[in-house]
Amino acid sequence: MRLLLLLATALLSGCVLHAKPPIFGDAEAVPVFGQHRLTFTGSAYDKGVWVADDTPTLHAKAEGRHYMVPDDQTPDDLTKADRYYFIPLDGNRYVVQAVAQGEADYAIATWYGTTLLVSPLDCAALKTSLKTNDLVIFVNDACRLRPSDTPPLVLFGKLAQRAGQPSIRFVRQ
Repeated sequence: MRLLLLLATALLSGCVLHAKPPIFGDAEAVPVFGQHRLTFTGSAYDKGVWVADDTPTLHAKAEGRHYMVPDDQTPDDLTKADRYYFIPLDGNRYVVQAVAQGEADYAIATWYGTTLLVSPLDCAALKTSLKTNDLVIFVNDACRLRPSDTPPLVLFGKLAQRAGQPSIRFVRQ
């Protein structure tokens, strides 16, 4: 499985918390990895073990306060790249906003200096764990935040408490 496919499947699949248009912009994001070109290796948690991805690396480039992850077919064309924003939640945890074609999907990530553990905000898991639908609107397998006067970061803090165990791991090279 390709790393970009692993990340895209988790965060851009429509089965995780979704928003159109994206909720956060550069102003709320932080360049958690610094202002560098980055290389990561990845793995997925499967049946109790981390399984290494068969593609050796994932590249990301800092742009402003977010990161661009180009398509494998056109790695130098950032106009087609997905954008990843890291919005501080608490301590070393972040809301990850993955943006492609004006739409966004969300996850909770924890950064440990060289390792990023990602827990996608999976709609099916949220539907099971939420006692009421006061935070999220569910439509079939999709979900989005319910309109609210509460600041989005506060809502994500509540959702982070219900995020499952990390299912994706990226290690900075």
